[in-house]
Amino acid sequence: TLCTIPDPVSALREMRRVLAPGGKLLFSEHGRAPDESVRRWQARLQPLWGRFAGGCQLGRAIPALLREAGFHPVVQSLYLPGPRFASYHFWGEAVAD
Repeated sequence: TLCTIPDPVSALREMRRVLAPGGKLLFSEHGRAPDESVRRWQARLQPLWGRFAGGCQLGRAIPALLREAGFHPVVQSLYLPGPRFASYHFWGEAVAD
């Protein structure tokens, strides 16, 4: 759901705040593709995509957002089946720094 939250860093900081000591945030998010050609498509499609997909942001750098919010993420990522502009996926766990 981070793709639709207007301020994902604030939301992640709040998640960090309410985690029990030693708690882990488990995440599964789509986001910014590693391939430049796919990132260009993400940028081109974003204005229309966001309007029709509930505000979804295609190109969010999920690991960077987690680090900015004070987490240490352990991330796996790959393209899942589907259109490449919307199918690069991140998942894993994040613990508070």
